Amino acid sequence: MGPLKWALLGVLLSASLFAIDSVELRRNQPTERISGSAGDVLEDDPVGRLKVFVYELPSKYNKKILQKDPRCLNHMFAAEIFMHRFLLSSPVRTLNPEEADWFYTPVYTTCDLTPNGLPLPFKSPRMMRSAIQLISANWPYWNRTEGADHSL
Repeated sequence: MGPLKWALLGVLLSASLFAIDSVELRRNQPTERISGSAGDVLEDDPVGRLKVFVYELPSKYNKKILQKDPRCLNHMFAAEIFMHRFLLSSPVRTLNPEEADWFYTPVYTTCDLTPNGLPLPFKSPRMMRSAIQLISANWPYWNRTEGADHSL
């Protein structure tokens, strides 16, 4: 066995011993009991408190991009599409932006794909700037926080 293999074996053995020692340390740590019951946690209803406003943007930012390339629905970047669809029918959605805690901007930046299925990186920043300009010119909510409470 060469020196490189011995060194690798030594590193693996050391890591294994360290992991075993840390498990033993955790076992011997006293645990702290929290008063209350699991029902207390279950009664806490974040859906009742969180409110998300979904901007209704022109279809060039979302639907038309998806129509142009339906591969987006099965692509690794499809999360923005499914997040948009989820929020449209979610109980956290509010139609009143004044009561919103969070603002969702449905811009499918990663859905504009090359023939190889990769996102076109040079178009995304332009599309986002365009959407931000539209939002900040037509609604006051972006300007209040400079977009800090917005998801892009």
